[in-house]
Amino acid sequence: MNLLIITSSYSNKNEHEFWLIHTYEVLDLVSQLKVQVKRAETGQRGYLLTEDREYLVPYKQGINLSLNTYEALKIKTKDNPTQQKRLTELYDILNQKFSELEQTIQFAKKGAMDEAKKLVKTDIGRHLMEEIELVLLAFEQEERYLLNKRSRDYIEAKSLHSTSVIILECVYIILIVWLIYSIRDKVLKPLRVLGLYIKNYPESEKFEIAKDNNCIEVSELAQGIKSRCSESEKAIIQLKQNEQEMAEQLKSVTQRALALCSSNEHFTAKLSSMLQQYFRDKQGAFSHEDIDHILKLTISERDSNKELELYLKNNINQSDKI
Repeated sequence: MNLLIITSSYSNKNEHEFWLIHTYEVLDLVSQLKVQVKRAETGQRGYLLTEDREYLVPYKQGINLSLNTYEALKIKTKDNPTQQKRLTELYDILNQKFSELEQTIQFAKKGAMDEAKKLVKTDIGRHLMEEIELVLLAFEQEERYLLNKRSRDYIEAKSLHSTSVIILECVYIILIVWLIYSIRDKVLKPLRVLGLYIKNYPESEKFEIAKDNNCIEVSELAQGIKSRCSESEKAIIQLKQNEQEMAEQLKSVTQRALALCSSNEHFTAKLSSMLQQYFRDKQGAFSHEDIDHILKLTISERDSNKELELYLKNNINQSDKI
């Protein structure tokens, strides 16, 4: 988009500059044509006054150069129908003027100076020159008008081009600033964090970072992070194994405790039965209070064993879930 805008504005400026230079060239050709016609007329007048053939040189040069300049003007203004029409009118007047000059010179060459002077005194040449000047004046005014218009267009195009360049430079500056901030946030900050991580890495496990090759440096960073991740995975696996072993040991201990509780309960029940039988047989030897007290103790022990058994069973269930 930037290239398109720059190219378009630059091309527009160059086009207006071309037409501006073109108008100056046309005005310069008009001035040259005036000078060349006057030069031809001056050579003719000099020859008539002095009969020196040296004056015929500027006369012939003036005519030839006038015709060449006329052709150049015709080519330069081929895009302007109004100017082409004026040039067609000018061509007829030039032919009449050059014909009048040639007639006077031919009279002088033949020795008929009176005829030549008589033709000059008719003022045909002067009238033709005035007509040439009028046509060239109108031609020049048209070009002056175009010059003013094209000058304004050129100034506007140049200003537009300069404004486009300034705007695009501002856009470039904004993009550069945005790019700097993006690089800082997306690249430099992560690298700084990695650098701090490596700086705080345990001294015994610290590794070297390449300073000459950025690619090697990034590769080393990646290897370090990968190594740490691998160590973490190993530690997690080891923790899980330890946890499983502890659960199995706890389960084993609990099962042994349950077995012991069961044996105690069995023993307590048997003891209770034996004591009841014994005290039924020997009621006279003990008081009723003693018998109740012993029975309560026995029952309390049995209940305690049941609570311990229930607690251990819950622990076994929890261990199985783990």
